[in-house]
Amino acid sequence: MAVYDESSIGDAPDLSLVRDDVGFRIQRRLGLIPAEGMGTARRAIIFAAISWLPLAIWAIVTGRASWQASGDDALLAHFGIHVRCLVAIPLLVIAEGVAQTSIPAFLRYFVEAGLVPADKLPSFRALIASVMRLRNRTLPWILIFGAVVAWATAGAVFSQFEDMSWSGASGSANAEMTFGAWWFVLVIRPLFTALLLAWLWRACLVFVLLLKIARFPLSLVPTHPDRVAGLGFVERLTYIFSPVAFAVSAVAAASFAHEVVYHGVSAMDIKGVLIATALLVSVVFLAPFAPLVLTLQKVKRQAILDYGSVVGRHGRLVHRRWILGEEIGSPGILDAPELGPVADVQTMFDAVKHMRTFPVSKVGLIAIAAPAVVPLLLVCALQMPIQGILLKVLKTLI
Repeated sequence: MAVYDESSIGDAPDLSLVRDDVGFRIQRRLGLIPAEGMGTARRAIIFAAISWLPLAIWAIVTGRASWQASGDDALLAHFGIHVRCLVAIPLLVIAEGVAQTSIPAFLRYFVEAGLVPADKLPSFRALIASVMRLRNRTLPWILIFGAVVAWATAGAVFSQFEDMSWSGASGSANAEMTFGAWWFVLVIRPLFTALLLAWLWRACLVFVLLLKIARFPLSLVPTHPDRVAGLGFVERLTYIFSPVAFAVSAVAAASFAHEVVYHGVSAMDIKGVLIATALLVSVVFLAPFAPLVLTLQKVKRQAILDYGSVVGRHGRLVHRRWILGEEIGSPGILDAPELGPVADVQTMFDAVKHMRTFPVSKVGLIAIAAPAVVPLLLVCALQMPIQGILLKVLKTLI
């Protein structure tokens, strides 16, 4: 077994999904990110305040803050705006802090757990360095910026959106957009879109990272008790995407909730859309783990053959000695302490047979699916008792 000293572990590149990318450098130049650390809490508060406070002040001054006064034209009626500003945007920033603390420890564990052979450590460093170079590329951020500008432009031209119904003459197609609509188009939506697209890009980076790791000659153990050949810790990365999944689902749920409360839409009529939204969000943030599936399938297929052969040899010798009464000498396989009796050998083969080929267990699935589902369940709760909804979900799962 290879021995890893602290210096070899410390030499592994300290990959971050966030630090030193284009968005990070821009925010640091603007003073939003301090010289040390990420300034996560501070940025979450600043972004929430910048996006929401001017709109709230304008709504109060113009008499549009009251729920009762102006119906669905009041600020309080626009759930999507509040959710974007006060929930989704802060969560997308907070997720950056979670990623910053999780990814370096995740990569170090490959070395500490012996998954990376000692002679392959330089190649592992090179693998991580290649992902770092990809993270630092400018082109993805140019595309993100272009998409944000295009979306903002479309919002200004085609202003018939639920969150932009503040017009000088409600219901008039030619009405001029008010400050509230312009603030939504030029500040709130671009900020949310930029943060969301940045996270979709980071999900792609995780996909590339795990794809490269899947092709790397790892020292996997098919009989590992985590049932994924020693890669059970990979599912901890799902926690990085939990806040992002909740943010996206919450924004979608807020839009559906507005339709239910103010436009007479039945939650049951859109249940298909709600389910599809939850599935889409879950699949998007589980997809980065897919590259490991083929590797684990290959390991499992080979392990079933290899360990099946060992079990077969062991069983035949036991049969010859104790059933047929033959003198077979002292084969090493029968006296090997790591194999033990027949029951232990069968247990070892069963461990290989029941090995999972997807690195994310139920806990990891819940870490992404639950944040994606909960906001949409609240939409249904507007017209259905939440107890009934939960019972139906539990019956489906059980």
